Amino acid sequence: MKKIFPALFIILLIASCSGKKEKNTSGTECQYNRDSMVVVMRFERKVLPQYVSFLKKSFDECREQVLAKEPGCLDYSLFQSYHDSTLFCLTETWVNKGAHNAHMQLEHTKKHISETKNIADTSFKSTTGYTYWICPGANK
Repeated sequence: MKKIFPALFIILLIASCSGKKEKNTSGTECQYNRDSMVVVMRFERKVLPQYVSFLKKSFDECREQVLAKEPGCLDYSLFQSYHDSTLFCLTETWVNKGAHNAHMQLEHTKKHISETKNIADTSFKSTTGYTYWICPGANK
């Protein structure tokens, strides 16, 4: 009789593990194509001290055009560090990747990239940039 209980326990354990795997209904997986999701990006940029004002001016000019001409842009912001005036954080939010791709082809974007490409502090290597794809309805 003592040997029956361990055997019965093992049989019950095996039976409980071999059942069908249930479909994930917790809402943690998005069923949408990534290209249709909202895109949130964050970049850090450190410039040489003599280019701080120039970066802000160029960004403000580009931002004005982005907000006026690009309905797919939900956010386009530049933040300057409190502790290091040469360090900036750029955040962008787009309704989808297509809107961001279109943004990269526009003249005001190309102009901003071109005029600011050689002002970076090349000794700086950012470790905090990211891109998030947000599933529709995830934040409702």
